[in-house]
Amino acid sequence: MIVTQTEIRPIRQFIGHLARSVFNTLGEFAKKIDELPLEDKQEIKEGLIDLLSINGKHRASVRLLTREDDELSRILSARGWWILQRDINGPVKRELLRLERERKTSGIDCFLCSLFNENDGARLGERIEDWFKLPYLADRKQIILDSLEAHKSGKWTLTVPALLPLVDGLMRRFRKEHLGRSKNPKRSNSEDKFAAYYRRKQPRLFGKSVASFIREHMFATFDFNNGASPSSINRHAILHGQIFDYGTEANSLRVFLLLDTISQFVQAVERRRKTSAVCKPSTKAGTTFE
Repeated sequence: MIVTQTEIRPIRQFIGHLARSVFNTLGEFAKKIDELPLEDKQEIKEGLIDLLSINGKHRASVRLLTREDDELSRILSARGWWILQRDINGPVKRELLRLERERKTSGIDCFLCSLFNENDGARLGERIEDWFKLPYLADRKQIILDSLEAHKSGKWTLTVPALLPLVDGLMRRFRKEHLGRSKNPKRSNSEDKFAAYYRRKQPRLFGKSVASFIREHMFATFDFNNGASPSSINRHAILHGQIFDYGTEANSLRVFLLLDTISQFVQAVERRRKTSAVCKPSTKAGTTFE
């Protein structure tokens, strides 16, 4: 049987079309994965890293997987931020890395703020609506909504001191309800306890980054003798009236986003505990369930 060129041409065209279709589909899939926030991908990635680290034979692969994450964490920490796991995706990550490599890190604050200025701050407003599922924040709804209006109006000197006490209060409430009361209330350190617990329960990249921000920036020790603040968003320096240059858009956004991070974490913990309580075998008088 002789196959002519006329017969071969449609087969080649079909194979070519099929190949293009497959690669286009893979490209679209890769793009969608790239656009997902880090929180949707990090646990899988860290599981792969753990798997590769078991016998120590894949150190080069592990370094390749963690290099940009380590760089991103370092860049953000140096600028007084943490890994914003719900907001950083592939494109945002690459832009932050580009700013660092081009030595334009002063633009990081503006870039992150711009993410929340789109559509009249809709992203931040949507986040805040979810906070009110927590009774502690629901009771303080007016403070939060007034602060949001002040933030949009550029009155950042008002938002920062209004919201910082809620960061304190929410962590303290979480400690009492989930971590137990301190035996010595005078030595209670809710923020440090919360940071340690958050770090243990979250993927390594996120846990370490948030804990570092809490300990090294917002709640870092402030020396009242020399008045040198470790950070422009230091809670002690601001609420004790020791610094006055905290009123920036970036600092206002930092407080909103830390509250959002804590709120999301607390809600996740409470959902898990409710699920655990429902699934836990119950015991009735005279009957034991093993």
